[in-house]
Amino acid sequence: MKKNKFFILILIILIFVISFMGTKGELVENLQIPVGVGCDIKKTSSYTTYIVPILMHSFESGNKVVSNVLTGEGSTVGKTRENRQLKSSKKFLLGINRIYIFSEEASKNGIKNFIDIILNNANTNDRAFSVVCKGKVEDIFNYNVKGYASSAEYIYEMVKNLNQFNFFPSQYTIMDIMVRIDAEGRNTLLPYVEIAGDENGGEGTLIKTTGVAIFNKDKMIAKTNVKEAKIINLLKENNVKGILTLQQNSKKYIDFYATSKRKVKCYRENGNYKFIINLDLKGDIISNELYKNMYKSPKDIQEFEQNTEKLVVEMCNRTISQIKNKYKVDILDLGRVAAAKYGRETGTDWNEVISKSDIQVNVKVKVDTQGRGEY
Repeated sequence: MKKNKFFILILIILIFVISFMGTKGELVENLQIPVGVGCDIKKTSSYTTYIVPILMHSFESGNKVVSNVLTGEGSTVGKTRENRQLKSSKKFLLGINRIYIFSEEASKNGIKNFIDIILNNANTNDRAFSVVCKGKVEDIFNYNVKGYASSAEYIYEMVKNLNQFNFFPSQYTIMDIMVRIDAEGRNTLLPYVEIAGDENGGEGTLIKTTGVAIFNKDKMIAKTNVKEAKIINLLKENNVKGILTLQQNSKKYIDFYATSKRKVKCYRENGNYKFIINLDLKGDIISNELYKNMYKSPKDIQEFEQNTEKLVVEMCNRTISQIKNKYKVDILDLGRVAAAKYGRETGTDWNEVISKSDIQVNVKVKVDTQGRGEY
């Protein structure tokens, strides 16, 4: 409730400021404030309809904030705006939306048209986060999340905090997509969200992150689960945080909260490429039900570090095999490293090169602390 009131207060301040600075004194009651923008399509065998739902806040009498979803449809992305305006009695205020949501269908068809119109409009917010969703974006926007002003606010906060425990980076803005979509040796990954049941039997159905969407240029080609996404993030990103677990059974396990450092080396011999990914993982033991004498025994610490190194190498090798044989896309941005060393704009298909390259992973684990001690 406090977060809801705080958001409404900030919204009021923004509206008043923008009303005097950018809308020529327009009354607050005549403005619609977008907080989430969606990108969807409807395809037939011969025709594509672009669908852009926008989750908006507006002020009614008595300073009451009302949320609604207004959807525009058209044969081009631009035409969705004129279609949407025909259904609205208020002025549309661009520039402060917090999230862009691409549907899976639109992502597989290609998001370049959506990105182009965002890029060409100086008033849009290119620092807003971006995700891919299962199903229709409108269904996501219409979903009520307890304790939040809207589902867009909830998804924004969720994506912002993904970097805490699963090695996710913070680079999921529209600007991040823009710099990757046509860059040599780089591809886009976006969080994949859906309305799904809680497998732990908690509060039932909720919006949650269930993996990452993998793009080749501007088209989504696959979706991974969270377990695989975690290892992809570890292999791809530098200075990210996550939990690694050694587990024998439900009662014997140890959790390690680590920060990763990634360095990549590239070699070329007889036209063949070899990549060596070096991962340094340093962190703290946050839960230990496996080693009884770890606080007193350096030998146990060394054994844990070695076992964790072996575990991470095994998981990384499985994921690399998936990347090379199933996805066949340079998810890890290794082509960027090779192009920097051996020359750019040579016409090399880095997706094909990476799928045929030797990729080796070396892992070094170091325990910094073991918590507050025994009791």
